[in-house]
Amino acid sequence: MRILLIVHGLPPACAGGTETYTLGLARALAARQGFQVGILARDADASLPELHIRTERRGDVDIWFVNNTFQACATFEETYRNPGLCAAVRPCVDAFAPDVVHVQHLTALSTDLVSALNSRGIPVVMTLNDYWPICHRGQLLNTRGERCDGGAGRPCADCIPAGAVAPPAAWRLVRQFRRGGSIVRWMSAAAVRLRPAVSTAPMARARAAHMREMLGHASVLLAPSKTLQAQYEAFGIDTGRILRWEQGIAQRAQQTVTRAGTVPLRVLFAGSLMFSKHPALLLDALQFLPAKSVQVDLLGSVVAYHGDEAYASSLRARLGHPAMRRSGPVPHERVAAALRDVDAVVVPSIWIENAPFVIKEAFAAGVPVIASRLGGMMELVRDGVDGLLFQPGDARSLADVFRRLSNEPALLPALRRGIRAPLTIEEDAARTAALYLSLAPHTRTSPGGAAARRRVEGSSTWNIAAVVLNYQTPDDTYIAVRSIDTSRYPADAIVVDNGSGDADALRRMLPRAEIIATERNLGFSGGSNVGIRGALERGADAVLLLNSDAILHPDALGLLVDALRDHPRAGVAAPVLCPANEPGLISSAGITYHLTSGRMRHRAVGQRRSALGTRPVIEVDAASGCALLVRREVFERCGLLDEPYFFSFEDVEFCVRARAAGFATVLVSAATVFHSGSESIGVRSPRRVYYAVRNHLRLAQQVAPRSALPRLARSAAILGYNAAYVMTSPDVSLVQGAAAFTRGSLDYVRGRFGS
Repeated sequence: MRILLIVHGLPPACAGGTETYTLGLARALAARQGFQVGILARDADASLPELHIRTERRGDVDIWFVNNTFQACATFEETYRNPGLCAAVRPCVDAFAPDVVHVQHLTALSTDLVSALNSRGIPVVMTLNDYWPICHRGQLLNTRGERCDGGAGRPCADCIPAGAVAPPAAWRLVRQFRRGGSIVRWMSAAAVRLRPAVSTAPMARARAAHMREMLGHASVLLAPSKTLQAQYEAFGIDTGRILRWEQGIAQRAQQTVTRAGTVPLRVLFAGSLMFSKHPALLLDALQFLPAKSVQVDLLGSVVAYHGDEAYASSLRARLGHPAMRRSGPVPHERVAAALRDVDAVVVPSIWIENAPFVIKEAFAAGVPVIASRLGGMMELVRDGVDGLLFQPGDARSLADVFRRLSNEPALLPALRRGIRAPLTIEEDAARTAALYLSLAPHTRTSPGGAAARRRVEGSSTWNIAAVVLNYQTPDDTYIAVRSIDTSRYPADAIVVDNGSGDADALRRMLPRAEIIATERNLGFSGGSNVGIRGALERGADAVLLLNSDAILHPDALGLLVDALRDHPRAGVAAPVLCPANEPGLISSAGITYHLTSGRMRHRAVGQRRSALGTRPVIEVDAASGCALLVRREVFERCGLLDEPYFFSFEDVEFCVRARAAGFATVLVSAATVFHSGSESIGVRSPRRVYYAVRNHLRLAQQVAPRSALPRLARSAAILGYNAAYVMTSPDVSLVQGAAAFTRGSLDYVRGRFGS
């Protein structure tokens, strides 16, 4: 798969969070088998011709830089919508021929790239890293430094400079004399005087309308925080088109960081020293504290904010404070070393930050964070657990936090213990790769391409209905259904919202799918049965059960159908399950189940595909309900899933029951489904232990009843298997696991099943 990432800059020239993240994601994706990755980024080099393309290769990643210093722009519109730039980069895109494009940021590039890619049938994923499509200043701070709401969908004309209404000839004149400076300053001053007489409202309205249209061309929008999601919904973007998407960071360097006790308190600010990030607040807070009680390390350069030098000049004059230690800009790879000797990281931004990477980097290094009580900062930092929050822009409030950390010796160690490791860039890449796979077109035909992709060779096509069960995982469910939509074999999707209240959101996200809502959580078996009944009522020849955290490979469904069609005795067909974060390995190749001992094991766990040999279809005892294709006749003869199981082992029981009725379960070794695993119940939940113990005992007695002594021996063996898991698995604590084990055992004896 070929993935093209688009971003407005890359390190070392641009070393902000989005730029650093994009390069890290590209490298993590390129390290995955079967992925080729390229990046389209912007250069800003006045010595190069405008729109000049240069190429570079970093490791396994190809990079194309397009030079844009805005010298070719003749109108305000061309500062964000640049036809010349689109034309200049088209040969690069054509040469790379991406299957999916992931836009990280378009400032200083061109918004028309999205519609151009969309018109060529290339899916576009777009991450909403900040507010630039809503606010041309990017941070929802107006020219007076006040936070705004982005107009809640209304254009903000006051923030567009009056000089933007200058005719193209005036723009060319300014460019011609840009090095002299005097004419530029004169025109800027004139623009300020003219502001009452000119209106930039039409420009603001046109920009807002264009940005909504541009966002509409994206296949899916990703929001790293709830704050961002809410702002874009207020801007008029349908909530069903936006997925909450946590971003990962590279963590290897941070893992070796150590820290000694300190006096005075040592805090770190890392980032551009500019108005919106408000580093001067640290200096203001020091005025309310005893001398030498706090030491502040500053990492970053002083930067003017949208050309306004007032804050930068004021800050430069104060940087000689004895409590300040300034390091200047530090390369990203040295951030971990900079964190080694600090007690806390401070994020005093006055703009509504989204999901700051500096907070994640601090947490990866085990450093608590002190942050403004705003937006994404407040989402990431749990006040009193892994950091402390203070009132935005309030120096006294920040000073109170410093005072607490100095006066309460136990507080800092407690905050360190409360830190949760952030998502790694490798984990992020695994999930993002699955999203790409669910979106990618698999043939590039022109008109009618989608229909052609869904045609299946052969005289007869089975009517397949795919049932996806959702329980509080709407974003994962969206990806699972998208993988069904892009399957080479056609299937209609039925989504069962299993009492989680997500039905309305799912209808907006998946307008082509049938959404069925249950009043309460019926468990995996009960919820799946709701969908199976709906599929059978539709006249489905076979029903595909697909977990919400699973991604169907484009070829998988067709291979499963072929296996059932070519092997009349086969009633259930299963793919090979591979972990989403390790797609080259096997997490299940069917299940072995011993009636005598009750032992159940997934086949080939952790092995490579070659371990399966050359047989295309292999008969197995059972298969995981994560992904199963079941003939209609099996349900008609054997019934549906056994609902008292509620969660786990109902799939094994169903396959054993089908075998007793004369239907085989087969593994199709060429079919693949990528599985994240335990997204709804949680991989570390003690409930998994409870259901596993209770249902394992129930299964053994249900499918292979025995006389008293053999039954007792088998039950003891089953308890032993599960006890060993509790004692050795890192997924659940020993105390919680033991309690769940006991409850599950007792409920089996009492005959208590269901939820």
